[in-house]
Amino acid sequence: MPETGNTSRLMTLLGWTAIILFIGIYAVELLPLHGPPITVRWIRANFGNAGLIVVNIVIVLAFLALLPYRKPTRHVWKSRGTFFAFVIALMTEMFGWPLFIFIASPLFDIPRIAPGYFRALGHWPATAGTALSIVGVIIIAVGWKQIHGATGLVDRGIYKYVRHPQYTGIMLFTLGWILHWPSLITLCLWPVMMVAYYWLAKFEEQEAVDEFDSAYRQYAMSTKRFIPGIW
Repeated sequence: MPETGNTSRLMTLLGWTAIILFIGIYAVELLPLHGPPITVRWIRANFGNAGLIVVNIVIVLAFLALLPYRKPTRHVWKSRGTFFAFVIALMTEMFGWPLFIFIASPLFDIPRIAPGYFRALGHWPATAGTALSIVGVIIIAVGWKQIHGATGLVDRGIYKYVRHPQYTGIMLFTLGWILHWPSLITLCLWPVMMVAYYWLAKFEEQEAVDEFDSAYRQYAMSTKRFIPGIW
């Protein structure tokens, strides 16, 4: 059991470090500036484009450490795998090294969306997307803080408003990144990932019904699944 406790502490440290680094790197995007954030330019200048991609992929995947893993069922691993694929595709295309183009360039000519997107709309989508992603990260952290170590049915705090706040956080985080830097791959992957987390939420709800019975049914009737008042 000590190993389990040490692993839990390590995962917690990893997740919170990722959140701090992400906000530290991208919060400057909220300032009225143009072009990449100064933090992104510094990472690229010191570690190269490949280093920038790796840093972003590692930070974003580390958020998974704060998700409420209950049982390592195939449903959970499927949704994790979709998130991994989304992050890798997003980061590689966003920073000029599109993974799919790199692999399939001899066969396909994949058009890049982002340059024309920014020429048409300006920089404000990147600012709005960054803000949305930061909100998503905060929701993930708040949800983790409330459910971590809890016993019994959690129906207070943020769980009073949505049944799956951490999945809501993932939805907002990834949608924000699409606004920040849209790509053909991630536009295709995002709906797939949303469906994967929807089915994972349904599966977890059935587990909760099995465990808490009528208490969870009553909670579910008065609390939306992902978005308060809507969904």
